[in-house]
Amino acid sequence: MELNERKLKILEAIISNYLDTAEPVGSRTISKNYDLGISPATIRNEMSDLEELGFIMQPHTSAGRIPSDKGYRLYVDMILSAKYDSPKHLSYVEALLNKAGRIETLLQDIVSVLAKETNLTAIVSTPQYSKCKIKNIQLIELESQKVLAVIVTDGNMANNYVLEINEDMDQRMLNKLSFILNNQLHGLNVEEINLPLIEKIKAFAGNQDEIIGKVLEVVFQAVHNNEDTEIYTSGAINMLRLPEFSDLEKATSIMETLDKKDYIRQLLLNDFDGESIETDGVKIKIGSENNNEDMKDCSLITTTYHIGGKPLGVIGLIGPKRMDYQSAILSLRCLIKEIEKRMNDS
Repeated sequence: MELNERKLKILEAIISNYLDTAEPVGSRTISKNYDLGISPATIRNEMSDLEELGFIMQPHTSAGRIPSDKGYRLYVDMILSAKYDSPKHLSYVEALLNKAGRIETLLQDIVSVLAKETNLTAIVSTPQYSKCKIKNIQLIELESQKVLAVIVTDGNMANNYVLEINEDMDQRMLNKLSFILNNQLHGLNVEEINLPLIEKIKAFAGNQDEIIGKVLEVVFQAVHNNEDTEIYTSGAINMLRLPEFSDLEKATSIMETLDKKDYIRQLLLNDFDGESIETDGVKIKIGSENNNEDMKDCSLITTTYHIGGKPLGVIGLIGPKRMDYQSAILSLRCLIKEIEKRMNDS
């Protein structure tokens, strides 16, 4: 038995109807609402074959069927492989990007609006700072023997440190040292700052190597302080509005799962297994592919954002298996394109 074109059309009709209604789909519904050119009896036979093949299942003793994880997987794979002539327009993106300053603020705003626009749960991980490149280092005179060091990495992530030094230093000298540091460190991440480079910088600084050493310490300290990736979430309450989670036990279970930041971090950052599909930067896990009983009724859609060509974090959506995959995928593709442009241009 094989999945021929007729079976595929019936499967698509079942999934389309179930996405709209959240009700099991019967052969009469397919015959009435979809012009497939075949009789209800033929549709019933084909549905029996689809069930035997594992693409649909019967949740109750009623005649209706719903998609299985395998059926959703086939449907999603077809969406991922499709080419769309025009991108989805996200009216909120421009407003978000225009008001954003620090990357953390932008990411928090993004998940809030994305959850509202999709009626799903939006999640995002903050950048992995150790991979961020140094964009600018500015040394500013504060008072006698105190200097403010402002460390900015790409994506406008800034860290400020007050340095205590053993001598007075005017702003003119600090500007010179800032120039030396930026000339040698601009475009590097901390993993690329090695001992020969540090010695070279200190040689350029002459007898000011003390402050150079302190600045390099806070560069590494800034990374160390931010090594733990933060997870921002929004829209968990949206799950409770869905019929899949009308049962109190299911609702409680999914809310507790979404509240586990360590688990959500693992979902976002771990490599997907062999069942996962990645096309154009979008990854999807459906139901049991999440390897967690509490996520068996959910799907996870994620995409990675890059700064300077390096993957630094993940943005995703969690929703029921019965979600509008096409809209969610297009939203994430468009969104990541826009925010990467802003991060890399800033």
